[in-house]
Amino acid sequence: MKRTAILLFGLLTYGVFFATFLYLVAFTGNLQATGLADLIPVLPALVPHSVDIGGAPTALLPAVLINLGLVAVFGLQHSVMARLGFKTWLKRHLPASAERSVYVLLASMVLMLLFWQWRPLPELLWSASSTAAQAFGWIVFAGGFGLVLLSTFLIDHFDLFGLRQVWQQFTGRLPTPHKFVTPLIYRLVRHPLYLGFLLALWGGPTMSIGHALFAGALTVYILIAIQLEERDLVRELGERYVSYRKQVPMLVPGLARPFDEARDTAPTAAADPSR
Repeated sequence: MKRTAILLFGLLTYGVFFATFLYLVAFTGNLQATGLADLIPVLPALVPHSVDIGGAPTALLPAVLINLGLVAVFGLQHSVMARLGFKTWLKRHLPASAERSVYVLLASMVLMLLFWQWRPLPELLWSASSTAAQAFGWIVFAGGFGLVLLSTFLIDHFDLFGLRQVWQQFTGRLPTPHKFVTPLIYRLVRHPLYLGFLLALWGGPTMSIGHALFAGALTVYILIAIQLEERDLVRELGERYVSYRKQVPMLVPGLARPFDEARDTAPTAAADPSR
């Protein structure tokens, strides 16, 4: 019964995450106000709030403070719960197989709070005027979120969002350690998942004050989170990750020598720091 309950919890959590991720895409791109709403008439009802639409009218300074506070809550939840010490503590109080699902569920709930309480500041800073520029903006936006999803599947999407763990406990299999891997894009940049988010946040054909605040605050969080996560990875993987970090750029692809996985045999953990 307990194993079934943990499995159902993991499946439910994944469903909540996936719905939240889709809402994040619509929220960031104000998709309910685009031509996509003509193809999906229910979209405005499904997405009542976005970065520039909906929300309670609020004066500039209070709106900025509320929005920064929401991003700060998001950042604290992600960073604190992602630390090795917190994970160890949580596993002492919960079934170890459910730890990742709990993290994913709480992260989704914090994002829902942000969607609900975000105060739009829709005054435009810039807007693409030509069709080509607008198309380029949407390509960057869509490509960014596409890179986010691709990055998760390259390292193990189902482990990252807790499904692998709950399935292993349901079938009675022992957890298997991850090898340090750097597939495809991970040989060009160390954090393609974060790069994807940055492209998505700053992409699109328009940029409002509120959107710039949203993108800027999350960019600051991402840069801080990378430092914290790489500190954990160095502690966990040692010289293997130090060597990888020296050879591969953090976010911007460069001319660094491709990382050679075969050169080192240090065994465990995955390349993605968000684990």
